[in-house]
This record gives sequence, C-alpha cells and structure tokens, in this order.
Amino acid sequence: MVVKDSFVVRNIGGILLICAFFLFPAIRISCHPHVFIENKFTFVFDETGLDGIRVTWIFDEMFSASVIMDYDDNGNNIFERNESKAVEEGAFSNLINYNYFMHINVNNRRKKIITSVKDFKAEISGSTLVYTFFVPLHVKAVSKDQVIKAGSYDKSYFCCVFNAEVDPFVAEKSERFECSLRVIEDKENVYWVTIIPKVAVLHLRLNDE
Repeated sequence: MVVKDSFVVRNIGGILLICAFFLFPAIRISCHPHVFIENKFTFVFDETGLDGIRVTWIFDEMFSASVIMDYDDNGNNIFERNESKAVEEGAFSNLINYNYFMHINVNNRRKKIITSVKDFKAEISGSTLVYTFFVPLHVKAVSKDQVIKAGSYDKSYFCCVFNAEVDPFVAEKSERFECSLRVIEDKENVYWVTIIPKVAVLHLRLNDE
C-alpha cells in the first residue's frame, strides 16, 4: 500500500491530465505527448470483402499503471469482464470524440467513421495495459481494385500513437480475394510541423480464378 500511495503522490498531476484527455471531449493541450500507444492493425474479411480492422493498442508504463491501479478492483492483475467494461466506459469511450485516432480513406474518400466500435477488451500483460477493439469498415470486393488507406495517430500530439516495429499491419488471408498490403508515409497529413504518419494501404479485389 505504501508503494501505491507513493506512486500516486509523485504522479497525480500527470495521471489527472491523462485521464482528463480520455474522459472529457473539450480538452486540447498543446504540448509534448503524455500517453504513448503502440499500434497494430489486422484487416479482417468476411464473405463479401473487408469487414473491418481489429486494433491493438499497447500502452506506456505510466498510463498502464494508472489505469490498472484504478480499475483492477481485486488486485489480481487481471481485468475481469466487469472491470474491462469499466475501463471501456471510463478510459476509452470518450475517444469517439477523436474518431478513436483513426484516419481512413476508401478510394480517396475520407471515411469519418466511427459511430461505435465493437468487442472492446482491456487486458493486463505483465504490467502493461493492452486494449483490443474492432472498427467496422465494410468494403465490398469487386473486380476493380478497392484501395483502403488506414492509420492511427493523434494530430493534437497529446498522445503519441506509433506503429509496432514487428507486423504493425496484417491482413488475414482469404482465398476469395486478391489483396496486397504496403506501408507508406502519408505526406498529405503531416502534423506537429514535422511528423509524417506511416499508414497502411490495402488493395482489395475479387479473385479472378
């Protein structure tokens, strides 16, 4: 208990600032990042084409510690279902006001998703907080290339969302479709003066065979 209290005293200002961003839609703070998020995308297909994107976020030590301390009520280092739901309501759902940091174009048309996401789950891996959730994004495959460009970043730079070093973008295999996936620098969306986000470009079409 002494260790926890000491942590709170040293970090209460930062914790409140971080939680404010995740809880309140009006906040915009021009400063260096206060939360660091490692991002992974998995493109998921159904019978007709792209079904959506499964997103994984892996958080930095400080934010992880604050959320675990606040929501792991029984202290077993596992988020039970009710605890994961509480994390969703208290430290995730407000991000709808920021489009969940998602930036998506389909055939060069911006998709202002996101009215909701599905299958949110908060987990603890060692001492690290991990979010997974599903972003519905249905794009029907046709004989012509469908081009989906997708990335995750926070232009306010309050949160530094960066792609994982290993397999940041993955497409689940489907014999029904031809698809290719590459990573590009999205120079049309430079933010914070010099930061060029790296995004995935998925080409999708029906398999001709």
